[in-house]
This record gives sequence, structure tokens and C-alpha cells, in this order.
Amino acid sequence: MASIRQRGKNSWTVIFQTGEGTPRQQIWESGYTKNEAKARKAQIEFEEARGIKIHAINEEHYGNLNKTKTIAQEKKKSRELVSVDKQSIEKIKNSDNSLLLKPFMEEFIRIYGAKKWGESHYYSTISLLENYVYGYWKNIPISEFTVRAIDEYYTWLVTECTAASSNGLVTPNTANDIHKTMRCAFNKALQWQYIESNPFLNATVPEHKSKIRPALTPSEIEKVLDYTDNPNDYDLFLIHCAINLAFAGSMRGGEIGALQWSDIVDPQRRILYICKSINRVNKEALAKVSKTEIYYTFPSYSPRTKTIIVLKNTKEDSGSDRNVYLPAAVYDKLMHLRQMQEKLKEEYGNDCFFDHGMIICQENGKPIMTEHLNKRFQKVLNEIGVKPKRGNEQYVFHSIRSTATTYKLRISGGDIKAVQGENGQKDATMVTHQYSRILDEDRSRISDIMEEQFYGKKDKVADKELMQTVMDNPELLTQFKKSVDMMNSASKI
Repeated sequence: MASIRQRGKNSWTVIFQTGEGTPRQQIWESGYTKNEAKARKAQIEFEEARGIKIHAINEEHYGNLNKTKTIAQEKKKSRELVSVDKQSIEKIKNSDNSLLLKPFMEEFIRIYGAKKWGESHYYSTISLLENYVYGYWKNIPISEFTVRAIDEYYTWLVTECTAASSNGLVTPNTANDIHKTMRCAFNKALQWQYIESNPFLNATVPEHKSKIRPALTPSEIEKVLDYTDNPNDYDLFLIHCAINLAFAGSMRGGEIGALQWSDIVDPQRRILYICKSINRVNKEALAKVSKTEIYYTFPSYSPRTKTIIVLKNTKEDSGSDRNVYLPAAVYDKLMHLRQMQEKLKEEYGNDCFFDHGMIICQENGKPIMTEHLNKRFQKVLNEIGVKPKRGNEQYVFHSIRSTATTYKLRISGGDIKAVQGENGQKDATMVTHQYSRILDEDRSRISDIMEEQFYGKKDKVADKELMQTVMDNPELLTQFKKSVDMMNSASKI
């Protein structure tokens, strides 16, 4: 670290240490204005944090240098550095010039997040920091974060802090998202030598549970499909086809909305190639991240909005890229849907039909987002009398995929790897999570079957044998009646 000291009316000195080991040599550089001294100090700390060897420029310590010329050059270099890397240097704001949280996080996001995150994660992280982090840790240097202070912060989050999107408190899941971001950021701060240890590694995160989507029963899915199978009603038949794709192809809502007719890569074998998803993204976030690969950008139907709809390529290592083999019945329904769209195209005309080649689209060809599929699906559930909730969890369009996972695990005899490939998941964790629930249900059903077919049968056999014994020995019945009468008399005394 460096410091500055006034040595005259308009003269300031920069004081720092150089060299390795102990003791280190203390250097005094004089002849700066106050602003120049601040710039030089910032430069020294900037270079020191990055492991760059610091060279003093004062001839008092380094021989017969042209002091005036060298200092002038260094002053220029310092000013240029402040200008070029202003975001890194002007983060030093409080009284003792320690690095504050917000400037550090901005540097972390610019250097790391913009390269590693997709635009959705980028935008959500910015929102989390603005809503829940910066206000609490205002004016606190990152070097002063402690495990105890972080634990107190998490307690405050889930017991006192109101969520930005509702009137309720911040959920443990949100606190966990914040923790993951901060832990990653402070790991970088450690690597960049801003801090000596990462306090978030030992912090106690509020207990949270990952959501398990409620799955409909196959009979409920069948009921929904029967109701929507109306080839004369485009809206109903559209959701019918979307549900079939989600169930038969284990497809996500975003993958279904991104499907184009060109994705049918093998009509003979009825193969769909899944390689993209549809998303509504923040325009500003999209401009700042480098991770996202955009396949197609839809025209902005409302220019004033801050978002835009895009087709994104899925991550190559995510496991989402895959071939989906459609049953013949599902493929035939898609072909009928295509015929319906061709008729609509003629009715609307080229000027009013937005032909993007989408399989699942609105009547006028505009894309359909997952939230639209949710609304249409829940409307159908209400119309056919299926309760929209199971427990505290509401059915959403993604619940169909959960049902498909359950069904395919059962018919495959628990072949987790095969179902994982069908679902387009990177690892089997989500499948096994679903599988554990199925096993619990099956174990319960086995218990019921044993009760009915073994223990229940045993009781029935015993009852049958008792009745036969009484029929063969009538005196036993008379004796039993006398015993009952005696017990009743005793109870009245």
C-alpha cells in the first residue's frame, strides 16, 4: 500500500515500500501536486495488486537520473493510467483509500462476469446486487468483511429484508444466489491480492431447498390432450402440439418455442434437432456479455421496450444439444399444424403474417414464449377441472416435462442415463432427484399391494376358518355369547 503526505504549500510526497522480503525499502517520491500524488499512489497500488514490480523514480535512491524528466514522464504515465483504466483505479473512495465493495464488484463483473455469464445471469446478478447488497455494505472496504458480519447479513436478509418483487421477505433461495455470487467474487479478490482470505467460504448460508416441479399423472396428461385435440381450433391445437412435444420429447418450454421447421432434420425417422432456445433478454445486458451466441434476433415489435426476443444457441457442454425421436402420432400432428399455418399465412397475407419459420407460433407467425405456454396450459387445466396446484406448488408448462421424466423412468426400468439423454441434461443429478421421488411412491405402492394381497388375504383366510369352526361347533357360539354378557354386566357395576 502507498500513502501521500503534504511536504509544502503545493508539494506532495508519495510514500511506499519496494523490494521483496523483510525489511522492504521505503521510498519517498516528492515534487507532485496533490492530484498527481493521488494518481501516482493509485498507479502503485494498481501495479502492486497485479504483481508488477514497482520501480521508484526518485534520484535520491537511484543515482544520477534526470529527475525532472523522469518525474514528468511518470506523471504523464499516471494520468494516462487513470484515464485508460479509470474503472480500476477510481474505486478507491473512502477516507483511508481502501477498496469498497461496489467498485470492486463492478470491476469483477467487467473482467469476469461479462466473459463467463449469459445475459440472463448477468442481468439477474446486477439486480441482486442493486437490490440487496450495495445498500447494506455501503462504505465498507472488502478487506473488512468478516464471517460474523456475513452471517449477520444473511440473518437480516431472510428475517427483515423485504423482497424487491413482493411484499414478503427475501427467500433462502435468493440468499443462496447472492452467496454464490459473492463467494465467486471474493475468490477473485483473493487471486487479485486485494484480500488475504475469502470470508464467504466459511459463512453460514440460510438453509434452502431446491424446487421439485410437481408432476401430473399420465391420466391427467391424457385428459389434457383429449381436450385440446381440436384440429379446427388453432389455439387449442397449438397447445396440443406443444404439450405433445413436451411429453413425448421431454422438451423445455424455451426449446419448444425456438423450434423451426428446418429443425426436422430427418422426416423419415421423425428426428428433431434441438440446439437453441427462445429467450427475452435485456438489451443492455446483451450488449455487455460475450458468452451468448445469438442464432436469430426477432424484430422489436415495441421499440420502447428494454428487452428483445432472441433465439440463443445452447451451450455446447450443457448436454442440451440432442436429437429427439418423435412418435409417429406426434409427427403427424405437427404436419397438420403446418397445414393450418399455411392457410393462416394466405389469410393474413405477406404484410401481416410474420414468417420466421417457427413450429409453435401465434396465428400471425409471431413467436411464443414460455410464459405464454404457461398461461395457455393453466387455462386448459381450469377448463377441464384439473386442480392447478399440488400441495403448495402450482402446475406450470414445465410440469409436463417432469411427468415425462417420471413416465420414462418407469417404462425404462429406471434407466437414468437413457432418460438423461432424452431430457438433454448435463448430468444425471436432476434425473436421480426425480427418480428418488418415484422410488418413494413405488415403495408406498408396494406396501399397499403387500397389505392387500398378502396380509389382507391372510386375515380373510383366518376369518373364513373361524366361521367354519363356529358352524361345526355351535356350543362355542353359546359360550362366546355368555362371556360377552358377563363382561357387559361387570362394566355396569
